[in-house]
Order: sequence, then structure tokens, then C-alpha cells
Amino acid sequence: MAKIFGIDLGTTYSCIAYVNDYGMPEVISNKESSPVTPSVVAFEEGGAVSVGNAAKETLNSDPQNVCTTIKRQMGKRDFMFNAFGTDYTPETISALILKKLAKDAGEVLKEEVKDVVITCPAYFGLDERNATEKAGQIAGFNVLAVLNEPTAAAISYGMQVDNPQTVMVYDLGGGTFDVTIIKVENGKIRVVATGGDHELGGKDWDEVIRQYVIEKYCEATGDSEDSIYDDMEAMGDLELKAETAKKLLTQKDKAVVKLNGEKIEISREQFDEKTGALLESTIKKTHETMEDAAKKGVASYDKILLVGGSTRMPQVDARLRQEFPNIPIEFCDPDQSVAKGAAIYGINKAVFIFEEGEDKKAIQSNPIFQFGSGKGKALEIVNVISQSIAVRLRCEDKQMHIVNQIYKNTEIPCQQVLYAGTDEANQITVHIEIFENSSAERYVEEEQCKPLVDGELGPLPANLPANAPINVVFNIDESGLLSIDAEYKPDGAAEASVKKHLEVNLQNALTQKEFEEEMKKVSGLRVQ
Repeated sequence: MAKIFGIDLGTTYSCIAYVNDYGMPEVISNKESSPVTPSVVAFEEGGAVSVGNAAKETLNSDPQNVCTTIKRQMGKRDFMFNAFGTDYTPETISALILKKLAKDAGEVLKEEVKDVVITCPAYFGLDERNATEKAGQIAGFNVLAVLNEPTAAAISYGMQVDNPQTVMVYDLGGGTFDVTIIKVENGKIRVVATGGDHELGGKDWDEVIRQYVIEKYCEATGDSEDSIYDDMEAMGDLELKAETAKKLLTQKDKAVVKLNGEKIEISREQFDEKTGALLESTIKKTHETMEDAAKKGVASYDKILLVGGSTRMPQVDARLRQEFPNIPIEFCDPDQSVAKGAAIYGINKAVFIFEEGEDKKAIQSNPIFQFGSGKGKALEIVNVISQSIAVRLRCEDKQMHIVNQIYKNTEIPCQQVLYAGTDEANQITVHIEIFENSSAERYVEEEQCKPLVDGELGPLPANLPANAPINVVFNIDESGLLSIDAEYKPDGAAEASVKKHLEVNLQNALTQKEFEEEMKKVSGLRVQ
């Protein structure tokens, strides 16, 4: 049978893994013999595209045609990257990264990469998850699932332990931060609560170094900061040097960055001081998530797992030990655990996808099923939604409010029914608006919300009184996908009910026409 691959599509680095014939998750190195590939895409005239190290090296010579940190733009329709007169969506840029991973892995294994699980930050909403799935499809994959990164890391860790544990996964990557609290038992991973910030990561630490170097350079030379910021080649070169300096400061007490011949020194102490606010932001998010977990009965922790390359910064480990002195802290294969966990999840998910027969038997024969829940059984994974779902209602104060119905960190799959009623007598239709938001409060301000549904139920029977019964049924599947059905349900059996399935319209999703256009763009590019 064909293999199933797990892909960590990262902001700064990406990774691909599979479960080998011995039942062990294994990362596949790229053609440069590295287990991780920079998530950088460089366009060239004539339709050639380089991805990874070669693209990254182009930052200091042709930065205007090099795209970095595209993950932060996922799910945004107002972003396009233009190279040589052609616009590329975040989905397309991400697809090119995925194609590079697949191409290199395919050459190593002598097998096409087709069935995949792609990971994303736990805090991604429906738009961002949809964009991640579309990127995989544009790359030519069959996307089995889009899985939360901390959950994937916990799966990788959970397959190695036998005793029940409550673990906090602190995941600081290149561009995103997630904190997820998970219960790990024999053969079962249960997510309790998750939180984070998908616009906070190692790149922000790099930017602090870059700004510091520019400031010190201008003090020494008298040049204006604008002159440096306007020099794209200097900025591209400085982006590379800032990342290198950050990595050097994980091992040494100081680093030197050269800008236009001027040497700028930064000490680890200075670096820690200037990035302290960024680190404190992760601590604040961690406590917020712990508060959510406490509401669900979690009062103690057995371990903190550090995931993501940015957790290698000494300040992270030191600050967490200061904040949580009684909880053991352990690195969890920072660069590779997410891809490995996604591969394990893919094998498990495939058991439920394939019908009884050779494919399913072949999957269950993999030694991975000797772990956890026993021979031939899949790992049980219980996830939560990371965003709340709300509806606009007229409330007790007679005013219209947006009211949460399903709160973030609710276990999925789940179903909830809102029992409401018509607003006025003789109402012919009911206008239904549903939103996504990150609030845990009952009432939500509109500016905090992202519209998901704007539809109508009707026509309703004539001469209905005010408060005629209207039910709205919310269904969220195990992947976090939302389905909405509305119904007028009369009390008596004599009158027929009125039902309607309401479409969830992701404002930032590619249309079918746009999707096909992006597919054509990618097919016309030569990825190298």
C-alpha cells in the first residue's frame, strides 16, 4: 500500500515524515541532506522556482522575488506576492514548499507522496485551516486531515510513554506560538485546552536583532534608518544575519553582525532584555490556557514539553523554569516531532478511511499498532476547537447581541442546538448570522468576530406569533469543520416544519475558479 506522510508546514522551516515498516516515525531528509527545509520560495524569470536553502540564499541578492514567512498570511485574501508581474496567493506559495518536500521525499523513497496530513497552529481558525488544506490540494496531495501542531507533537511523545500524564505542550516556532494542555494515556490523546498567537514566533526575535543592528549602525555612521530600510538587498542580507546571530546567541554570550562593513555586537544579555516582552507574551498566553484547563478540572501537570525550534533559545527554558519551578521541562524533538506525530495520526486516520480489505489490513499490520491501545487498534485522539462559534440574537435587554453558543476548547466532534424563536408576529423569514471568534465570554463585540454564515430560513407559515420556535443546530466534526442547519419546528404535528441547511461561507477562501487558476500557475512552474 502507499505510504501516508505527515508534513509540518512551518513558518520558517518545514519537515516531512512517514511511519516506516518497523512502526517508527521517520523524517525524510531533503536533497541537501537536512531533515528540515527553509519555508522560503524564490522566483526566477522563465518560470523556475527554488525552494529551501537555495531560495534563502537569494535574499541578499534578489530579495524582491523571495517570499518568506508566508504562513502568517494564510487565510488572508488581501495578501498577494508579486514576482515578475504575476500574483501568487499564500496557498500557492505554500503549495510550492509542499511540492519541494514531496519531490525530495519521493526521490529518497522511490514513491510518490500522495496521502498526507498537514499540520497548522492550534489557534488557526476555519479560514486558515481551509487555506492550509487548499495548499495541499494545489500541490497535488490527497489531504487526509489538517492537524494541530501541538496535538501532533503530543502524539509523537505519547507513543513513547505507558503511564497516564498531563502535559503542557509549549510550541514556539519560527512564526507562531501555541500552548496546548493534553492528557496522555495508554492509546489515547485528549486535548484539554489550547491557546496561542499565530503572529508570534522566532521571526519576531530576529526582527529585534535587525532593528538593534540598524539603530547602532546609524548611530555609528550618521546614516538615516530610512536609507537602510529602503535598501532591499541590505534588508534581505540583514534578515539572514539576524537569524544567524540569534542561533549563535543560544550557544555563546555575544554575536557580531556586519552591516555595510560596520561590525555591530550584541550580547545575550542585551538580546534577552530587548526580547523580554515577546517572551512574557507567551507566558501570559500560557496562563490563560491553564485557566481554561482548570475550568475542566486540570489542576496539576506532569511535564512541560518544549516544541519548535525557537524553544532552543536559553531564555525560554530559563523563564519557564522560573515560572513553573515544580514542573519538569523536557525538549520534545523540537524540529521533527510535529511531522512525526502527523505521520502517526495519518496511519491511524487511514484505518477509518479505508473499507475492510487489503488496504486496511496492510495498515493495521504496521507495528505502530503494537503501541498504546493494543495490536490492530488505532490511537484514540480527542481534540478541541480553538475558536468560539456565536450567533446574533435579540436578548433579554431587547437589544441585538452576538452571543457565543459553542466555546473555544470544547471537545469535538460535538453538536449543540440553539432553541430560539421569531422576533415578531407574522414573520415570513428568519435572518441567521453566525460568527467565529476567540473570546470565551458569552457576549462578543462585532469587531472581534469573523462572519461564517449569513442566511435565511423561510418562507415560514403565515400568521405565526412572535417567538415561534426556531432551532439552529451546530455540528462540528473531528476536523473542526462546522455545519449549520436551521428549522422551524411547530409544537403540533398538523403543521409541517421548515428546514434549511445553511452554507458556511469562508470570506477568505479561494473560489473554485481561483483554485483552478492557482493550480494552473503551479503546474507551469519548475520547482527546484
